Amino acid sequence: MIGESFMELAVDAEELRTIVAHSLELEPEEVGDGDHFAEDLGMDSLMVLEISSRLEQRYSISVQDASIGSVENLTELRGLVESLLTEGSAA
Repeated sequence: MIGESFMELAVDAEELRTIVAHSLELEPEEVGDGDHFAEDLGMDSLMVLEISSRLEQRYSISVQDASIGSVENLTELRGLVESLLTEGSAA
């Protein structure tokens, strides 16, 4: 169990890319690390809710929609998820 928690702290970038892509109805290869979610990929508030829900299910974390809405790209989202996982493991 301890090893599993440690492994969960490292978020797989490709898995995260797939979660975002499916929520945006895109192919994973269409979501670049630095692509701006709203400006480049057309993310709207309903997509933010869907991504939040998928992340909560996958990583067993609590994601506030405002947190997701404040990140602009995949790199920032990965940092947010890793931060939430770290907070959760410290609790």
